[in-house]
Amino acid sequence: MILLALLVLSIPICAIAGLVLGLSARGRLDALHQRIAILEAELRLAKAQTGGQTASASEAPPAATPETPVEEPVVVPEPEPSRPTVSVPTVQATVPQPAPARQDFEEKLGARWAVWIGGIALALGGIFLVRYSIEQNLLSPGTRIALGGLFALALIGAGEWLRRRELELVLPGIPSANVPAILTAAGTCSAFASAYAAYALYDLITPATTFVLLGLIAVLTMIAATLHGPILAALGLLGAIGSPLLVSSDKPQPWALVIYLAFVVLPAYGVAHLRLWRWLALAAPIGVLAWTFLIFIMDDTDALPAMVHLVVQTGLAAVFLAVIPYRHVSDAESGIDWPASGILFAFGLAGIAISSSVIAGDARPVFVAAMALVLLATGIRFSSAAPATAWAALTVAGALLVWPIAAEIGGTPENLFYQSGDAFAVRPHALQAYLALALLLPAAIAGASLVRSARSPHLGVSTAAWYAGTAVIGPLLALIAAYWRVAEFERSLPFALVAGGLALAFIAAAGWLNRQPSSPENPIRLTLGATASAALAALALGLTFALDKGMLTVAFALTALGTAWVADRIAIPALRYAVGTIGVIILGRLIWDPTIVGGDPGPVLFNWLLWGYGVPALAFLAAGRLLQRTGRDWTVRLTESLGIAFAAFLIFFEIRHALRAGDPLAATTDLLEIGLVATESLVFALVLTRLDIRQSDPVYRWGSLIFKALSLVLCAGGLLLVVNPLLTEDEVLGGPLFNALIPAYLLPAVLAAALALIERRARPRPYSLSSAVLSLLLFSAYIGLAIRRIAAGPQLALWKGFTQGEQWSYSLALLLIGILLLGLGLVFNNRSARLVSAVYLVLAVLKVFIVDLANLEGVMRALSFIGLGLVLISISLVYQRLLARRPSDAAIPS
Repeated sequence: MILLALLVLSIPICAIAGLVLGLSARGRLDALHQRIAILEAELRLAKAQTGGQTASASEAPPAATPETPVEEPVVVPEPEPSRPTVSVPTVQATVPQPAPARQDFEEKLGARWAVWIGGIALALGGIFLVRYSIEQNLLSPGTRIALGGLFALALIGAGEWLRRRELELVLPGIPSANVPAILTAAGTCSAFASAYAAYALYDLITPATTFVLLGLIAVLTMIAATLHGPILAALGLLGAIGSPLLVSSDKPQPWALVIYLAFVVLPAYGVAHLRLWRWLALAAPIGVLAWTFLIFIMDDTDALPAMVHLVVQTGLAAVFLAVIPYRHVSDAESGIDWPASGILFAFGLAGIAISSSVIAGDARPVFVAAMALVLLATGIRFSSAAPATAWAALTVAGALLVWPIAAEIGGTPENLFYQSGDAFAVRPHALQAYLALALLLPAAIAGASLVRSARSPHLGVSTAAWYAGTAVIGPLLALIAAYWRVAEFERSLPFALVAGGLALAFIAAAGWLNRQPSSPENPIRLTLGATASAALAALALGLTFALDKGMLTVAFALTALGTAWVADRIAIPALRYAVGTIGVIILGRLIWDPTIVGGDPGPVLFNWLLWGYGVPALAFLAAGRLLQRTGRDWTVRLTESLGIAFAAFLIFFEIRHALRAGDPLAATTDLLEIGLVATESLVFALVLTRLDIRQSDPVYRWGSLIFKALSLVLCAGGLLLVVNPLLTEDEVLGGPLFNALIPAYLLPAVLAAALALIERRARPRPYSLSSAVLSLLLFSAYIGLAIRRIAAGPQLALWKGFTQGEQWSYSLALLLIGILLLGLGLVFNNRSARLVSAVYLVLAVLKVFIVDLANLEGVMRALSFIGLGLVLISISLVYQRLLARRPSDAAIPS
């Protein structure tokens, strides 16, 4: 049986050897044909140049024969006498090369692809041969491993033999068909699989022997890859990492796989370092990182193998991606290595995922600390890997967030002390480990990052920003994660005290940084601003932990005002940005819960809405004025925009709260509410337009346009269409004269007219014209609806019909509006107003002659026509007098 297996094993090897020898002989024959063709061409050219040497020498340009001897023998000493006129560049340009420039499909398929696929097939064939022998129980375990080793040695030997004959085996036109490298890679894969199977499947060798054997194979692979090129490195790494998937076992041993992967990745890093193959150094950690979760699921009772694997692989990746490449690079010359940082970030995420498992047990704190310290040491020592410090902080914060506390202590923790606030109660061991990790690791990471940023004067701005951000964001994220998991977002005085202590620590760090010597090259001001902002953030978190929802919004707003006050006295740019950040946080919090307290805000006017929106509005408007003293940049505009937005929301929700029985989020609306909101929009548009005229600024300009557009939508779409009492059956609140029509129509009409007058002096004509048209429509609607209210009662629906007095009143209203517009046009010399008055008068004429003539009777009809006639004659007399006062055309000097 063994002889039969050896015979079967030798058949593909002999076939490959015969194929290679045949290709070698054909290659030599083609090379000889090429040399003969070149010699014949050179001979013909030499004869031609000998026959016409004089003529060609006089006509040829100087640059065409650079090697031809010139008249002065001093320029080219001792020229070769045998071939004085032969120019090698000329021969190469004249004689066409027999080798084709492009390969056709047949050449690629037969010479390049066949070699690649054949190498992979050989590697898989060795593995499948071992697997087949296992499934069929043909050979003993020792024989299977021996055959696998012999097959690997045969492939490696064939590859080395062919590499040494590489000059004689050059395939014409196919330089990339690297047969020796592929054979050696296939042998390497088979050797790794055989050694791993001998230990993990059959226990034929001890762990110590496995270490030695895998190390020997790894060293041989590294040496072979440096000789055979990147193909061996790529295929060897792929086969070595993938071989455990093909060689299966009923009893998986994760520890053996951890050892195997550690020895597999070392040669890959070594080859990448020796041959400067960056892609190999990045591919190796990606491959072993994918095995982390497979190792984790091998044993559902113990996560220690996956933890050890992840820590070891993180350390190896840090050494070969950051330590060795940048050990001699200074801070001034280094930049952020984003691929290496991305690999380390992936390891940090994997660490968070592993730490979330319940089976991690007591090893979890040690594992999280080891991962964080490896990342921290890498980022602190080498500025090219500065993001690794942030990954360390995120790893700790993520582990604190996903830590299964409830499963470990048997219940949800009630507080930092677990026993209902009893400071002297014994806390569970798991909770003690959790709190110790949350306290010590973020402090260590923040302190190391802070010192690194302050004591490195040659750091770039982007690199210093990573250290500064880690120093301030890491502790804040850890505090938020711990508060979430332990207090579950409920009020917690202990966590508020911890946040206050953290704020004091940041203040102390800012004072220490302020005393450090600074220079233009030292970005210490960036770190100083970050720590000052972090102190404010920690204070805000403390207020969050200690106060109720409504007071939290007020506290944040006052914090923003205090930050602006400090920024006005200390030139720290980060504090200006912190004001805007706090404002965005408050805005998000109000969007999340517009009622401030999650229900009824309280009585009308004096309620939580006034505190939750009014205090932030005043605080941010005042903060904008403070920040404006040192320049009006985007932070000032953002702060003022937030103040305007909070003020607008305050009035809007107060209106909703007053009209909707204490429910600002009610899904209903009516005429009065839309009218009041339109009035609010017009007031804001009016104020912002005045501010824009006084001090041109995008905030005022765009704010006024937004509020004006909102008022147009509310008036045109809401008041005139959707909630128009003529089109609905809703009753108008109030009495016959003083009712909801005044705030809904008359007040917006007056504000729109005032806006038109202001825009007339500062804005393009369409702006003021649109406001004037809106004012006129609202005023006309008010007059008509007021007449209807007096005549028809609270319900103004059209289906109720019209009385004769009501119809006569409409005619009178049209005439009076026309007269009013005419008077305004004459007083202010506004031709547009006079033209619009003519439109109203024409409408009055049409109504009198068409509607009143048909519907009115008796004295009403007579009064209608008499009134129309008197008005038209009066207007005619007014125009005649105006025309008489104007100088005639003849009196005007030419």
